Amino acid sequence: MMNEGRDQCVLISGESGSGKTEASKYLLQYLAQCIGHAGKVDVVKDRLIQSNPVLEAFGNAKTNRNDNSSRFGKYMDSEFDHAVSCLHIN
Repeated sequence: MMNEGRDQCVLISGESGSGKTEASKYLLQYLAQCIGHAGKVDVVKDRLIQSNPVLEAFGNAKTNRNDNSSRFGKYMDSEFDHAVSCLHIN
């Protein structure tokens, strides 16, 4: 984002069992590391990371090809300022 000066989009797609859920977990962890350390920021980071297991508990199921198959789509909108501080996440 800083190099290009433009909004960025990440789309994770692939066949069943290809690792989309795991890739999204790594992306969330990376974003959480990038957004710094300040009072409210730490709360946002914690909520961001902790929301994943809750969503998986209600939206994942065992299938023939995958023991933890996501049965839902996930859309996340994040806004950062020029200092790469997270302003909000929806």
